[in-house]
Amino acid sequence: MEPNISVSSNPSEVFAGVLRAELLANPGVTRIPQCRRFTILYSAGSAADTVFYLESGIVKIIKRGPDNKEVLLTLVKAGEIFGEDALLVGGPRQASAEILQEGSVYVIPKELFARFCNAKPEMWRMLAELLAKREQGLEQKIELLLMRDVEQRILLYLADLAEVMGTVEEEGGHSVQFSQGEIASLVGATRETTSSTLNSLARRGLVSLGRRKMVIANPSSLREAAEVPRMRAAAG
Repeated sequence: MEPNISVSSNPSEVFAGVLRAELLANPGVTRIPQCRRFTILYSAGSAADTVFYLESGIVKIIKRGPDNKEVLLTLVKAGEIFGEDALLVGGPRQASAEILQEGSVYVIPKELFARFCNAKPEMWRMLAELLAKREQGLEQKIELLLMRDVEQRILLYLADLAEVMGTVEEEGGHSVQFSQGEIASLVGATRETTSSTLNSLARRGLVSLGRRKMVIANPSSLREAAEVPRMRAAAG
């Protein structure tokens, strides 16, 4: 059975619940009620002095190379923290955080977050579980880049995105609010290759393409299609 590709799923809903109930209302925590798309919350090289809690929307954690090519490391969804490297390592940020889907964000000074966790040691355990889950997601992404072709990677990521972040359409299916360029960044392919692959999948009826939107009728069908090349290779 094909494992789901992690898109930063919080390993503990209790963790998010405790943060909402006991930390976010504390003095010193700042709420940004409306973060528009493309808002940069922090950049690589900036001071790692805050932790963020995403109340709504989607945030992407990315790295950019000297040629400005973007690699998407993690997708953060509502109810999760990010920027936790402020608690773990010294020095500046190693990646950037950008709003992908408009939402609201809480900004928590790292000293305040650390004091809160010290007062509730179980919070450190929950944070460790979250970090372990994200590391697992990065390992799976590396495996995909090395072991699967572009079409397989797109199929598997779209299936997961549809289930985890998709919006149910009235006429059926799950819509995913990502551009083709963002999908390219996610799967580690060029925009041209991603576009031609998506058009091929659309002709086969696996996805429907719109402006900054893709509709997946059945995520299971995408996962099954991703296995076809492997089954053919095994049969050969």
